[in-house]
Amino acid sequence: MCIACFSILQSQAILQSQRLVLSKELDSSPDSTIDFGIKRLHDPWFSTDKVLHFSASAAITGLTYHFYVNRLNRPEDRGKVYAVSLTALVGIGKELYDKNKKGYFSWKDLLWDGLGLAVGYFVFVY
Repeated sequence: MCIACFSILQSQAILQSQRLVLSKELDSSPDSTIDFGIKRLHDPWFSTDKVLHFSASAAITGLTYHFYVNRLNRPEDRGKVYAVSLTALVGIGKELYDKNKKGYFSWKDLLWDGLGLAVGYFVFVY
């Protein structure tokens, strides 16, 4: 049996099992609340992970600016643009990586990345 055929059969079996679970939930649910199998993630606004996102973004902003302007002797205006751009790309890239590898994209992490970027800009660059 080819891999594509096996994949199709496997996905059909998963769909059938999900329909069975859903029909059981509909029958046994006293109210109209239904769990459709969506992965719920405990993602608090304040945690150690958020502190890491904030501090890493602030550090990347400051270090990028310092390296570009002071070590490479480049213009300050470009250093600001590169520092902000690189920090934003790292934050978005990290969340896309989490989406692909862990299955979730955290807007809260991205918000803390943005706050760290802003604080890093005003503390280290401005």
